Amino acid sequence: MPKSLNLPKSIYATLTIGLILFFWLAYTALQTLFVLGYVSEAWSAILGFAPGVLGVGALLLAGGSRADCFLQFKRLSWAGFAVLAGIFVFALAAVLPFSVWQGWSWLAALVYAPASGISQELFFRSSLLPAFRVAFPGRSGLALVLHSILFGLWHIGPLFLGAPPWAVVAVMFVPFLSGLGWGWQVKRDRTIVWAMLQHSLFWVIGLQFAIAG
Repeated sequence: MPKSLNLPKSIYATLTIGLILFFWLAYTALQTLFVLGYVSEAWSAILGFAPGVLGVGALLLAGGSRADCFLQFKRLSWAGFAVLAGIFVFALAAVLPFSVWQGWSWLAALVYAPASGISQELFFRSSLLPAFRVAFPGRSGLALVLHSILFGLWHIGPLFLGAPPWAVVAVMFVPFLSGLGWGWQVKRDRTIVWAMLQHSLFWVIGLQFAIAG
């Protein structure tokens, strides 16, 4: 805890975690408004960085380090590689069969895709996951599951488009499982780099398709 703050560490940690959860609410609202068409892709890409930057900033001000937020470069372990490979196969197999090719877009591939992948990882794996690890010391499994649940709920937008509940649950289930894998790999290898790269690659592919309907 910074010496300039005259608060018990437990209270300051609680305030920080509460603030990051508020950022999650704001981030989820932004994503939902984007899905509904009220926010453009450009503004969504720009504003999407704010929750992660603010979340990491809050953790650093609370006395955390870049290593605590996994903001460092480390070698990808074989176990981490295996998990990422599993996520890649699972996510594409779960999404692409229900999608149709809509043509290649360089803007989507070179700008929107990496912006989305990097900003999501910056918030969920570099902010939210470390915050839950502080909230539940010694219970990293619980922190991993909770952050993955919120990552799944972040994708709730289709519900407000009139999609049936079972379809919305299916849409959120893929990110939930992917979040478990990414969170485990990030925690295992102590770096966010590889999850950011893979998440961005997913969006490079995904933004070239539209859900068949």
